[in-house]
Amino acid sequence: MNKIQKLVAEIRSLEIVAQGKRVELCMALGDRDGAARHLCEMNALIAARFAQLEQLEEEGGNYFALAGQMSAMQAEARRVAC
Repeated sequence: MNKIQKLVAEIRSLEIVAQGKRVELCMALGDRDGAARHLCEMNALIAARFAQLEQLEEEGGNYFALAGQMSAMQAEARRVAC
């Protein structure tokens, strides 16, 4: 994964966590429509992350090594958010 791809993946991981927090906030406020909207956005970001992983694999990367890198980014994003 090159520097730009890694940066995109890191940003996407942070955005996924942020959308999850928005879902929590909307649910706490009783805003079901808002929660559903943020959940859809979070799911789209997760699908984009998976598509990036598949693309990197097609470019010759090792799927499991790349998935491990992305998993580490997710863990760091969650740690920072909490």
